[in-house]
Amino acid sequence: MKEKVLFILHTSPPKHGAAKVGDFITESKKLKNNFECKFIPIKSSESIADIGKFNLKKIKYIIELYFKVLYALIAFKPDKIYYTASIRSVALYRDILISTLWKIYSKFKKVEIFYHYHTKGVDEYVSKSKINMLLTKFFIKDVNLILLSPLLEKDFEKVKIYKKVYFLPNGVEDVLKNKDVEKYINEKYKDVKKIEILYLAHMMESKGYKEALDLANKYKDFIFNFAGSFGSEEDKKYFFDFINKNNLDNVEYHGFVSGKTKNNLWKNSYLYLYPSKNDAFPLSILESLSFGVPVVSTNEGSIPYILDEKSGVIVKDLNELEKAFNFALENFINKKSAKYCRKRYLENFTLDKFEENLINVLKGENV
Repeated sequence: MKEKVLFILHTSPPKHGAAKVGDFITESKKLKNNFECKFIPIKSSESIADIGKFNLKKIKYIIELYFKVLYALIAFKPDKIYYTASIRSVALYRDILISTLWKIYSKFKKVEIFYHYHTKGVDEYVSKSKINMLLTKFFIKDVNLILLSPLLEKDFEKVKIYKKVYFLPNGVEDVLKNKDVEKYINEKYKDVKKIEILYLAHMMESKGYKEALDLANKYKDFIFNFAGSFGSEEDKKYFFDFINKNNLDNVEYHGFVSGKTKNNLWKNSYLYLYPSKNDAFPLSILESLSFGVPVVSTNEGSIPYILDEKSGVIVKDLNELEKAFNFALENFINKKSAKYCRKRYLENFTLDKFEENLINVLKGENV
């Protein structure tokens, strides 16, 4: 008889990293073959811009979630619970409220709880006040943590009240799975006439689009493609004002992209520029590797776990970004680097690997 697993998780929309992972989990056939599954989506924000902001709709969503989980515990009677956890603000208060349901449920039935963290910042949050520390400890007491990489375990150093830690690197779809990748890379580098640089992320200051624009202004011989939704009207104004002021004919904005448009941007790119200032495990870097595109990024979260010295350049200080960019231009725009990036992706970050590892985690096995 299959064990019952209740999945309470973020799904799209809006389309952010945790939601993309949630979408894949809800559609996973292997998971459903191994467990009897029930899925409850966590609805909290209408758009990326709404994340972290309070509004009355969120209270409605919290009440709905509370009663959906309560009903599932009574009717479904899960053996395991998987929950996409938050670290601060209204989202954490929601999580604490919902967690009281399975804390009570666990008094009557044995149940394994798994909190999957897709972000970082626990250490910063609990360091701000004793109340934050107490709330976080209450929330994670006696549960299993699922972290994106070993580099994020130090974030929980002050709240070691959990049961066990599992490390589960994310994975992304292999768009080139049924393609002749060797031929694709060889043709791409056969006669390089123009170098295209890609910034693909939310157009928010924390993701580094301003730093990417500065580089575009200094390297006008290269084409800089920007893709992603704006975080605010202020970001949108800054972006286009900067382009107009500096006459940047080498910059093209593509808006939010998906499907063929997104894939073509990756295929045409020779370098992925991602100068993020706050990240845990960006899926876009995995996508970049899957297309054989080397990366210039920052020493944030799990990025040093994803990239090695053959697949990209990592800066510890954004003042070093231009130097790192130059180094990447000189050393990574070649077939050898492209093939290595693709190899690194296939060995570590495919959806199949993620799926198998998640099943092992839920079974209590080491990944």
